[in-house]
Amino acid sequence: HTRSDRDWSSDVCSSDLEHLPQGESETSYAKMLTKEMGHIDWTKDAASIERLVRGLNPWPSAYTSYAGKTMKIWAADVADLPGERTPGKIHVTKNQLFVETGDGVLDVKELQLEGKKRMDTASFLRGFQMEDGSFCE
Repeated sequence: HTRSDRDWSSDVCSSDLEHLPQGESETSYAKMLTKEMGHIDWTKDAASIERLVRGLNPWPSAYTSYAGKTMKIWAADVADLPGERTPGKIHVTKNQLFVETGDGVLDVKELQLEGKKRMDTASFLRGFQMEDGSFCE
């Protein structure tokens, strides 16, 4: 048998309910988000960086530097690519942008270079030359 809203609200409003304080061990506080939290540390693993990108979208956003300009990364996936890694090293194909991390590779899906519009990686690479083997800072 389910209780109606009326029964429930009358119980809540009555003084017959026992009020129990919440224990300190069961509480947690989230830190205030700051822009600095979005700076990508390429020595971290690709999965952690991908979660950072998702978690900070739309604000404050995950970002790095490329060629002296801020580059925001709006969407990314973890790529399953073999080989040794140099954190921050970029690999570019015609339509894809990969960045090596401390453990794994990040496949950048959507980005925005300072002074440019937000766009998918393939569109970005058609209009902007990135050097394969260069680095994000």
